[in-house]
Amino acid sequence: MGFASILGTRVGLFDPFSVKGMGVSIAMMASTVAILGGFAIWTLRGWIENKVAEVWRNEVWEAEREQGQKDAESDTPESAQWLNSILASVWPLVNPDLFTSLADTLEDVMQASLPKMVRMISVEDLGQGSESLRILGVRWLPMGLAASSVSVDGQLRSGSEDDNSKNDRKVQGEGEVQDQSEQCKEKDKATNQDGDSGDGGQEDQNFAEGMEAEEGGFVNFEIAFAYRARAAGKSLKTRAKNAHLYLVFYLFGGIRFPVWVELRGIVGTLRMRLQLTPDPPFCALCTLTFLGQPNVDLSCVPLTRKGLNVMDLPFVSGFVQSSVNAAMAEYVAPKSLTLDLKDMIVGDDFKKDTDSRGVLVVMIKRAWGFKEGDEKLAGLVGSSSDTYVAVGWAKFGKPVWSTRVIVGEMDPVWEETTFIPVGHDEINADERLRVQLWDSDRTTADDDLGTVEVSLADLMKDPETKGKVLDRKDGLSGMKPGESLPGTLEWSIGYFAKTGILPEQLQRQTEDKSIGSIEELKRKVSETADRKLREATVKDESEELSQQKAQDLHTTTTHMIASAPPSSDYPSGLLSIMVHQISDLELAKKNKNPDVADDGDDKEEQEGDDLPSSYCHIILNHTKIFRTRTKPKNSQPFFNAGTERFIRDWRNTEVALAIRDARVHEDDPILGIVVLPLDHVFKHRSQVNASYPLFGGIGYGRIRISMVFRSVQLQLPKELLGWDYGTLEVTSDIRSRDLSQALSSLRLKLRTNVSKGKMSSTDDGWKGKKDAHVHLAVRKRYCSNLIIEFRRNRLGPDTTPAFAVIWLQNIPDEEPRTVTVPVWKNRDHSLKRAESSCDRDFGEKLGYVEVPLRFWPGLSGYHKALASKDENIHDMVEVLDCANADKEAREEAIANEHDATDSSNSDSDSQQSGQTEPPSSKAKTSGDGNDGGYTLTALNKGPVGQIKDYTAHKGELHRRHRGLMQWKTPRTMKWMKTKAEHSGSRLSARFAHKERDTGIEMES
Repeated sequence: MGFASILGTRVGLFDPFSVKGMGVSIAMMASTVAILGGFAIWTLRGWIENKVAEVWRNEVWEAEREQGQKDAESDTPESAQWLNSILASVWPLVNPDLFTSLADTLEDVMQASLPKMVRMISVEDLGQGSESLRILGVRWLPMGLAASSVSVDGQLRSGSEDDNSKNDRKVQGEGEVQDQSEQCKEKDKATNQDGDSGDGGQEDQNFAEGMEAEEGGFVNFEIAFAYRARAAGKSLKTRAKNAHLYLVFYLFGGIRFPVWVELRGIVGTLRMRLQLTPDPPFCALCTLTFLGQPNVDLSCVPLTRKGLNVMDLPFVSGFVQSSVNAAMAEYVAPKSLTLDLKDMIVGDDFKKDTDSRGVLVVMIKRAWGFKEGDEKLAGLVGSSSDTYVAVGWAKFGKPVWSTRVIVGEMDPVWEETTFIPVGHDEINADERLRVQLWDSDRTTADDDLGTVEVSLADLMKDPETKGKVLDRKDGLSGMKPGESLPGTLEWSIGYFAKTGILPEQLQRQTEDKSIGSIEELKRKVSETADRKLREATVKDESEELSQQKAQDLHTTTTHMIASAPPSSDYPSGLLSIMVHQISDLELAKKNKNPDVADDGDDKEEQEGDDLPSSYCHIILNHTKIFRTRTKPKNSQPFFNAGTERFIRDWRNTEVALAIRDARVHEDDPILGIVVLPLDHVFKHRSQVNASYPLFGGIGYGRIRISMVFRSVQLQLPKELLGWDYGTLEVTSDIRSRDLSQALSSLRLKLRTNVSKGKMSSTDDGWKGKKDAHVHLAVRKRYCSNLIIEFRRNRLGPDTTPAFAVIWLQNIPDEEPRTVTVPVWKNRDHSLKRAESSCDRDFGEKLGYVEVPLRFWPGLSGYHKALASKDENIHDMVEVLDCANADKEAREEAIANEHDATDSSNSDSDSQQSGQTEPPSSKAKTSGDGNDGGYTLTALNKGPVGQIKDYTAHKGELHRRHRGLMQWKTPRTMKWMKTKAEHSGSRLSARFAHKERDTGIEMES
C-alpha cells in the first residue's frame, strides 16, 4: 500500500465535509463559543459590579460633601463640620515633608517582608493630595479613671487604695507601679532617695519604676474619621490630587518597576489622650490608638504607557495591602503612639535625654560543682565541660552578653564585667535578670547547666545593690519552676542610676545663668509653678501643683544638663546616637562632561538610577554596633534610627559613622564617613544636634546626627576605662628575677588571642629582633591575656617547660606600666588552663619576670591578619583608611561644627616596630592620605614610575573606585574573592567554640 493510499485512508477516518464530521465540528465550535462567552460574561459581570460599586460610593460621598457644605452654611451646622471646613482649607497647604517619617515607617515594614523576586523597595514619594480627611464625629470621654494607679497585676486601683500613692506617675518616664511584696516594703523603708536624684525623682520608694506620666490635666476624645478620594481622570496630574504613594520595586537584574498607589478610601475610629500644660502650646503628650483595624482601600497602577488597575493581581495587591495593614496594626489598641506635641511644634526631633534609666553592672567570677556537660566514653576519658555564662532578660529571652568559653575546666574562673542599660521597656515588663551557665559544643546545641534569676525591681530598690555592687553566691536552678540543679555561681551585681545635675554642671550650664545651686533651682521651679496655677479652680490644687512642680523640675534639669558639658568626675554613662537624615547624597563623578549641567534641584536626578542605595553603620571605639535599613535610590535618605550604649569614658571614646552603598555582586563601597571624638563633640554641651560633611568615600553629602550623654553614678577604676581593641607594646627588655639559668637562656614566645611575637635571650634579659619593640594585636581586651612561653629547641616540636600569664584587664590605656608576674612550671595541662581561666595558682612557681607594657587603644596595621578572617574587622579597617585619607579635612570640620579653637590630634603616623609613638590611634589607619591621583614625580618618571606609584597607592585608588576598580568586572571579581575568604573563615568557625555574641544591632 502506497503512502498516498495510507494517507487517504487515515484522513478518511475524519472527513470534515461528511455529515458526521460537520456535526462534530459544529459541536466543538459551539463548546468553544460557550466557554469564551461564559468567561467574557463572568469577566464583564465582575467589571460591571466593581464599576457600579465605585460609582455608587463616589456618588454617596459626593452627596455627603454637598450636604456638609449646606450644613456649614446653615445656622445650625453639624458639630464636626466646622472642623472639616478648617481641614479642607489647611490640608492642601500642609508641607508633604511632615509625612516623611510615615513614609519611612511604611518602607521599613515593606523591606521586612519582601518577596523573593524583589531585591529592594522604595517609597519615593508620599503626598496627602488636596482632598482632606473628614471628621465624622467627636465624642468626649470621661476622665475619672485617669488618676488611678496601676498595680503589679495590671489592675486599676480604687481611690481609697491610691491615698498613699500621690506621687505616682508625676514625671514622664519616672512613674512607678506599686509593689505588693512585704519584703520590698521593708527594704524601701531604708531607702530615702530615687536613683535619679536632683532630676525630678520621687522621695518615697513604695513603688516600682515604670509607668508614663498620665496624671494631671488632660482630656480624652474618641474621633471617627474617613477619607474618600474624588473621582479623577487617568492622568497622573489629576490622580495626584488624591492621597497617594509612589513606590518603586527593584527586581533582580536591575529591573525598576514603578507603581502608583492611590488611597481610595479609609474609615476608622481612634482615641486620643491629650495632656494639658500651663505653658504654650498648652499641650504636651498626645497618645493615639486605633479602635480596631482601619478599613483601607487602595488602587495600584503601574507607571507604564498602558497601565491598568492591577489591584486584583495577587503580587501587588497582597503585598501592598498587607504592608499598609501591618503599618496600621502597629497603632491598634492595646498598642499606641505617643507624641510630644511641644517638641513637634517647636521643631525638636532629637532627644534631650537618654531612654535608659540606669545601668546594671554584672561581674561573673567563677562557678563550681555543676554537672558535666560532655559525657565521654566510660573508662577512657573523664567528663568535662566547656563553659561560658550568658546574661540577658528572662522575658525577652535573647542574651545581651556572654563571657568567653573556658575549655575543659570544671572550676572555671572568668573575672569578666559587663554593663547592661536598663530602659523603660524592661521596667514596664517587670523583667528579671537571667544569668545562665552553658556548656559549649562545637557541632551540637549547647547544654544548659543551670540558671540564676533576679528581679530587676529588687535590684533597683535594694539598698545593697542600688548604687553599690553586691557579691553573691547562688545555687543553680533549672528552667522549670522549682527545679534545682547542682552547682554554684559566684558573681556580683549592682544598679547605678543616672546622675542628677551636678554642681560642676550647674556652674557651666547655659540654660539659665541665674541659677547656681540646687536650692535655687528648686525654689525658682516652685515659684514658677505657683504662678502658673494661681488661677486654677479645681477643688484640691495640691496634687495638681505637686504634679506641675515635678514636671517643671524634671524638664528644667534635663535642659540644664544638656546645656552643660559632661562631668569629669563621672565619665562613665549612657550615650544615645540618632542618625536623622542625609541631604544632597550623590556619587562622585569619575570624569567631567561639560555638556551635562549639574542641576541639584532636578527631581529626576534626585531619584535616578545612578543614585546610591545607602545604609549607615554606627561604630563605637572601632566596633560596629548598629546598622540602619537600606534606603534605595534616594538623594535625601531619611533614617531617624539609632541606638543607646553604655560607654566607659566619654573623654576617650570615639564614634564613627560609615555610609555605604548597597550593591549587587560588589563589595558595598563607602560613600563617606564621619569620625567624632566625644571630647570634641561634648566640649560645650552634653547634647548636640549637628550636620557633618561626608569624607573619604565615593560620594558627597551631609549627615545630620544628634547625640546625648548622661552620666551614671558609677566611678570605675582607670583600668576599666579603656577600649576592647588595641595593640599591646612591650616597651623595653623583659627582665627575670629568681629564675634559673636554664630558663633565663631560653627564648620567649609572646602571644595574645590574635597575634604572636618572639624575643631572644641576652645577658640582661630578653630583647626583640634588632632591639625593636614587640607589638601584638589584641581583640576583646577585657577577656584576653598575654601568654609568655619559655621555648626550648629540640629535634621535632619545641617544648614549653615554663610560662607566665598577664591579664590585660589590669593594664590601663596609654599608660606605661611594668608588671611583675610569676613564672609557672608547665605540667598537668597548666598552660592550657592559664590560656582561658583567671586562676591565681597554676602549680609550682619557678620565679618572676618583669614585663614593661603599654596598651594603645584602637585598631592598627597589626590587625591586618585578623581583618582577612573577620568581615567586621575588614570593614573597620576600610573605614579607618578613609579616616586617615581625609584626616585634616575631618578634624577641621569637627572643629568648625563645635567652635573648637584647638584641635588635638590623637592620631599617629607610625606603625613600625621600635617606635615610641602609638602604633595605632583612635582614628589610625593604614592609608597614606593620597587623594587617589598620581604624584608629579611618578608622571615625570614615565610608565615605570607610574606603575610603581599606582602599586603604592592602589588601595586608596581602588577604595575610591578609580584605577582598575572603575569598572564593574574587576569589582565583581574582588567581591567573589572576598566572599570566598570569609566563607572559609565562617566554615572553620562552625567547628570552634563560640560565645553567644549579640552581634550588630539592626534597625527594627
